Amino acid sequence: MLERKPKTKRGILIATDLMTVALPLTLFFRGDIPYSLKLFMQGAGYTWAAIIACMVPLGLCFEPVRLAVKAMFPAYIVPKAKIFAGLCLVSAVMAIGGYINATTPVIREIEFDLRTGNSTGTEIDIAAITDLHAGKLMSRERVAGIVTSINQMTPDLILLGGDIIDDYDCVKSGAVSELKRLHAPLGKYAVLGNHEYYLGGDWSEKLLEKQGINVLVDEAVSIDDKLLLVGRNDFAALVRGGSRKPLNLVIPKNNNLPIIILDHKPAELEEAENAGAALQISGHTHNGQLFPVNFIIDEIYDKGWGAFQKGMTQYYISCGVGFWGPPIRTNSRPEILLIRIKI
Repeated sequence: MLERKPKTKRGILIATDLMTVALPLTLFFRGDIPYSLKLFMQGAGYTWAAIIACMVPLGLCFEPVRLAVKAMFPAYIVPKAKIFAGLCLVSAVMAIGGYINATTPVIREIEFDLRTGNSTGTEIDIAAITDLHAGKLMSRERVAGIVTSINQMTPDLILLGGDIIDDYDCVKSGAVSELKRLHAPLGKYAVLGNHEYYLGGDWSEKLLEKQGINVLVDEAVSIDDKLLLVGRNDFAALVRGGSRKPLNLVIPKNNNLPIIILDHKPAELEEAENAGAALQISGHTHNGQLFPVNFIIDEIYDKGWGAFQKGMTQYYISCGVGFWGPPIRTNSRPEILLIRIKI
């Protein structure tokens, strides 16, 4: 089809080439490109990368069918124009639908009963998010909408489970400053994720603390004498000259409060179970964000998304409230958690 329309073919090739080089240019020349142009180029580049990442596996799946048809029906003429049109349609639906999905988070309510023999009969509402990735594409307006949604839930406690900021432009865009508006009577706490360490652990910690957020780095804090909140240092610290203390050295020896652990990456979960934790909240996985990465995530971790239990410890792995890279999600809906716990 395109052989008979060389100008159309040339235009498509030029457009795809531009989208292919747009993202690397913004990464290698980040200080030389005007901010608004850089924003557009990253959006186009990441979206094109997402389309390729999704379409290549689909193409590989259809290739055996094409070869089988060709072998059984040698005279059959493959309708290249229809196939091309179909690929364009699938790409458009994925990009538009994925964008709408990625930018419209849902409030997900979950209940956990953490009562033991020492229970006080208290109920605490916790608002929790992970993987916000505030920066350029996760703009100030989008972060503001998420913060407003959290405040409207009137939680007792707010937890931020890592990868809250994504790049240095989170300061320039004003996205990170929106976190100052978060309010909860029992406080707002965060742990660092791998992306905070990519930017610099100390820099990220200070930036979050400027927004009035208490950052826990292998620390434990009593919340209203009703529960013990433990914030773990991320595994990324280990490859950047930092450390990650054993959990039994973080939890006070004389603790008799229910333990809630905030740990960005859901790895080595048996440590929380062995320490007698009641609940662990993690993120990091994005549930793969794009098809078919979710199947890989399910193989790497105990669970890519959702609630489950190991021994006496309950876990919730959030798919995150934001996105990394392309502003597209083809798997799960981004979520703001409203966790109602009984202790």
